[in-house]
Amino acid sequence: MKNKTDFFIGLTLLAFCCVMGYEIHLIPEPAALDFFSAGSFPTGVTIALALLSLILVGRTITGKDKDTACWPERKLAVKVGLMAAWILAYVVGFIFLGEYAYDAEWPEGTGFLISTLLFLSGAQVLTGYRNPLYIFLISAGISAFLYAVFAIFFKVPLP
Repeated sequence: MKNKTDFFIGLTLLAFCCVMGYEIHLIPEPAALDFFSAGSFPTGVTIALALLSLILVGRTITGKDKDTACWPERKLAVKVGLMAAWILAYVVGFIFLGEYAYDAEWPEGTGFLISTLLFLSGAQVLTGYRNPLYIFLISAGISAFLYAVFAIFFKVPLP
């Protein structure tokens, strides 16, 4: 096994799929016997990810993967860690800002828009964008698009 990075990433993704399978199992069953339900899409994605992860692990074990990749260098590993922390901060901020917006009786979706705008701006800075105008325009555009799709088109209540 030459490519340890792919092996461990495959195992990590398989563990993630197990957690997702458990979480999907907790979704309540629909009242009607519909073929598609709330868990259909996440189940399909999780199965596809698990199969691809098994292929990745299998290729590294059998030696069919000839690339000898190594773990990311320190600079890249720090960026990956910072992005993971930023995503976690977004999720926590999304929840708390949504609750605050609800308690303060702000318009529906304000917490979502603010947290998403901040997250996208910070994520662009972490990935190397430096032009503040482009950062703002891209973040505002994507936030507005997501708001339109979920709040207006799908009528999903946003925090």
